[in-house]
Amino acid sequence: MLSVESPVNGIPMSGKTVLITGATSGLGLATALLLAEQGAEVVMVGRDRTRGNFMRAEIAKCAAGSVPILFLADLSSQAEIHRLAEKLHGSFSRIDVLINNAAAMFANREVTPEGLEKTFAINHLAPFILTHLVLDLIRAAPAGRILTASSEFHSGTLDFSNLQGERRYNWLGAYKRSKLCNILFTHELARRLAGTTITANCFSPGPTLTRLGDNLRGLPAVLPWIVKRIPSLLAFPERAAITPVYVASSPDLDGVSGRFFLRCRTTRTKDITYDIDVARRLWTMSKAMYESRASALSQID
Repeated sequence: MLSVESPVNGIPMSGKTVLITGATSGLGLATALLLAEQGAEVVMVGRDRTRGNFMRAEIAKCAAGSVPILFLADLSSQAEIHRLAEKLHGSFSRIDVLINNAAAMFANREVTPEGLEKTFAINHLAPFILTHLVLDLIRAAPAGRILTASSEFHSGTLDFSNLQGERRYNWLGAYKRSKLCNILFTHELARRLAGTTITANCFSPGPTLTRLGDNLRGLPAVLPWIVKRIPSLLAFPERAAITPVYVASSPDLDGVSGRFFLRCRTTRTKDITYDIDVARRLWTMSKAMYESRASALSQID
């Protein structure tokens, strides 16, 4: 699948366990496939059993190592994230790479069973919670890596009084705000993990042709519909996946942490992403929003 010019061509991942959320379609699926081809034991997280089993079987045909494993979880639900973490602890002694890839957007403001706005819950809070809950498994790896998908089109401001669209909601604004939160989370996580063997980075493959936005209806659906019909604007997932695979596997990035990678290159993000006070405030608020487990939080707090 990869060209000889690919920066991930030939990088071995044999013996490494890689957990990928949103792994049954789009960028996550393509990332899972490439890493399985490199020999990694791929652990896929998705919501749909039928689709997940089919895609797991397809990846298994190309896997150079272990057959991929599928776990089902709706990451908008804190309870399901906790159940997922429990299953992971029961199945693995370590996780070498965690790729927080799952993302969503919603035309209208919707809330989770816990009363959280769904875009914020899935795109930001789910990675925050899952990372905390499996951090001990990542610590057990010789050199764990945590990757979180973001976007170069993230917001340049963060209104904490409207963090979840409580005062006003716009689907695109909510998405861009969540992508900003991904970067702030990564930078703060990297600071808290400094001096350990774990690195934390975020990435964007650039505009990619995926199913993201296919659920939108009405006026909000127009923009994604138009963009997806201009092929020159979007990369296919197979090509776009080179970026997360590079950040997950390249030996050149050993010890590199707190960076944003766009198309495999370190890229500066908007000024607010480097504001330590904003990042710490978001961390504190995020921590308070989920059913904390002291043993998980105490590892990096």
